Amino acid sequence: MKSSFKFVEKKNFWLTISMSIILIGLSLMVMRFFQNQPVLNYGIDFLGGNTFHLKLNETASIDTKTTTIAAIRTALTEFNLENSQIQFVNQDEVYIKTIALEKNQTSQILNSIRNTLGNFEELERDFIGPSIGKSLQKQALLIIIFVSAALLLYITLRFQLSFGLAAIIALLHDGLIIFSATSIFKLEVNIAFIAALLTILGYSINDTIVIFDRIRERVSNTTSDEVVELTNISLNETLKRTLNTSVTTLLVIMTLIIFGGRTIQEFCIILAIGIITGTYSSLCIASPILAKLYKKSPA
Repeated sequence: MKSSFKFVEKKNFWLTISMSIILIGLSLMVMRFFQNQPVLNYGIDFLGGNTFHLKLNETASIDTKTTTIAAIRTALTEFNLENSQIQFVNQDEVYIKTIALEKNQTSQILNSIRNTLGNFEELERDFIGPSIGKSLQKQALLIIIFVSAALLLYITLRFQLSFGLAAIIALLHDGLIIFSATSIFKLEVNIAFIAALLTILGYSINDTIVIFDRIRERVSNTTSDEVVELTNISLNETLKRTLNTSVTTLLVIMTLIIFGGRTIQEFCIILAIGIITGTYSSLCIASPILAKLYKKSPA
């Protein structure tokens, strides 16, 4: 039986695609670092700060949105907050994110904005201290490291070390792609982002295990010279199932992106990127790496 699509032989093509995306994302991060800008768009969960969610009395067009944002920046200038993040979430609601403020400053800032824009409704006001933000950063990093180590141990025990290494390299690839996409599209990195990242890692590793299980069935009683061809056959056999699962999941996520509202929109965008990346890495990254490692360390 011959495989119809040569996944393993095209490994250099897959690597070029992945490295291009990763290099673009990393280059943007480095450029921002040297420009003394935040490397990623960290939310107040990690940086600490204040957010204001305001509902304006009138809806805004594209032109009036620009004017309104400029007016808010002017109102914030006297507090040295003109570089704060300001964005509309629909036609009459605006989010303002600032550095951590003193309690008495928040009322002064809102009064200053009210004097500039007129009356508005304050829908939400949040605050996270800088020390809490740093603690959350450390906890998030430890969680990611622990999950990656646990996955490596699980796959190594279920299969063998070469399978575990291939899976972890693919997960590292997924993480780099997601962070690169986050840098390119300036998505917010917050607790929801970490939850989405862990969800993606779980989804990706599940997909990889299904494919690895089929590969193991074929290569367990063969010579290393046949591993590449048998890996291609296994990938083609699982391709339809893998794509059907991913497309079905993406349809649900796309529905949430369109109709779910601003609160979960970025979370779902990250999930969508991760589903695509996880499916791609299971087929085009993990399996070719496994074929290479398996030839060096046959079972």
